[in-house]
Amino acid sequence: MQKLQQERLVCAIGAVAAAELSLEGTIEFCKKDTINGKPRSKFQATQFTLVEMATEVKIGRNFLDKLIADHMEKKNVVVEVSMAKYWTTELAKRTIDRALDVVGDSAMLESYGLARGFRDVRVMSIFAGTNEIMKMIAARFMGL
Repeated sequence: MQKLQQERLVCAIGAVAAAELSLEGTIEFCKKDTINGKPRSKFQATQFTLVEMATEVKIGRNFLDKLIADHMEKKNVVVEVSMAKYWTTELAKRTIDRALDVVGDSAMLESYGLARGFRDVRVMSIFAGTNEIMKMIAARFMGL
């Protein structure tokens, strides 16, 4: 029981890393892939989607970095780690799902990595305690 928070924190780290990796790959793809001679990254709809994804990923990274520092300082972060575990795993799923939409057919190629990433992040919301359990823990500590 004493290691659960650390395990959940590690899960959140993996989720943020997966979101960052899928975002980076998607941005690179959009810069190189062209539609009618124009890179996908130059289309406003693509730009807006990538900026929205990047914003969420940066928010997740900042939240996570603060939790890591607090954990290393031996602070009680039970509620925050539970929140981070559920939110970052949902972030990873959401980011990869949007990346699949942006990339399109090419995303289904195993060599590209998004299809594999989509399968891999799905389980993150289950191990180290399901996301529903994380919400119950946070609710209990919030006095709800």
